[in-house]
Amino acid sequence: MKRVCVALLVCFVLVALSGPAWAIPPFKKGFDDVYGKNADIKKASDEAKCNVCHFGMSKKMKNDYGKALAELLKKDKFKEDRIKAEPDAVKKEIEEALKKVEDQKSKDGEKFGDRLKANKLPGTPES
Repeated sequence: MKRVCVALLVCFVLVALSGPAWAIPPFKKGFDDVYGKNADIKKASDEAKCNVCHFGMSKKMKNDYGKALAELLKKDKFKEDRIKAEPDAVKKEIEEALKKVEDQKSKDGEKFGDRLKANKLPGTPES
């Protein structure tokens, strides 16, 4: 019985400590800065949070939009010390990457930019 209680406690702690995938804050802020002027996109982005680029419970699970951005934005270049030291450069790099992937196609064949113009989040939901 004691082993069962310990196992349940360990499982509970692991579940409690695990959480949803969190986007790197400057990436989410960059997305909102570029596209958040559109109230529909801003609302959808606020609801989706990190799932603008991710899905599931792991930050490694990226949707097609997240994968396209990951080709251009390497998270190692966006560590906290660089973000504080070079905020303008970081912001510019993120905005350039967001604009660049607008012309790429999602897995359903629609361009990410066209999805945004249609007031939809750019990533194709995972099935």
